[in-house]
Amino acid sequence: MRSVLFVGLFLLLSLGATAQTITVSNLLNPDAPVARQTLALIEGQSFTDVEENDPIFAPTSLGGVTVRLDGVLQQIQSVAPTRVVIIVQGAGRAVREVELRTKFNVIHRVSIAVATVWPGLLVQNQASESELFYPFAQWTLDGVNRTIVSSDPIPVGPRSRPTLVILQGVGFRLGKASGDISVRLNGIPCTVASVNPSPLFVGQDELIFQLPTFLANNGVMDLTVSVAGRNANFARLNLGVALGLTGK
Repeated sequence: MRSVLFVGLFLLLSLGATAQTITVSNLLNPDAPVARQTLALIEGQSFTDVEENDPIFAPTSLGGVTVRLDGVLQQIQSVAPTRVVIIVQGAGRAVREVELRTKFNVIHRVSIAVATVWPGLLVQNQASESELFYPFAQWTLDGVNRTIVSSDPIPVGPRSRPTLVILQGVGFRLGKASGDISVRLNGIPCTVASVNPSPLFVGQDELIFQLPTFLANNGVMDLTVSVAGRNANFARLNLGVALGLTGK
């Protein structure tokens, strides 16, 4: 009888140490699948008892939590009791196993598909309604002095010195490698000036593009960033007056 009770208790404890109560989604582009070199949101319960953010270094252990993708440790941007944000590292594959070990040594496992490429754009989705879907970005006329993008109109420079917009996102560098990356405003192509890893945040990318001169005074326009035919999440820009050579 004691042996039966012992075995039953052992099985109960074993089941309690492993769970499958997590969901994994594309953080920036919820309508898209999780993709390589993008941010994934893992949601569940009792991951940790702290809230920590470290997007600059993104360690492989944060708040006592670790995440593996097919056995490989993933870098973590932030943790909270019910959510973890990771940088997805690894090639695209139809089935990959995610394993999250909580601070309390509980293991969650789930299988997901990982797309080869699907860009994501950092946007303001928790600000006041007037700022919704404007990107976390900057614009500059001289390449030195930068202004944060908001709902305020962006002045449009002349062809000889176009206004540059600096976007922050993920998955852009994959387009740079293949030469298959584009930026459009209401479907109108814009010149991409550069694509590079973010100088501040591990796993994120910085894309700089030019505003076409003839789009001055167009007001609010839809912004679309595409990599290999995949569109990033929705964003918009407000284009203002045309500037002369003197910047006025």
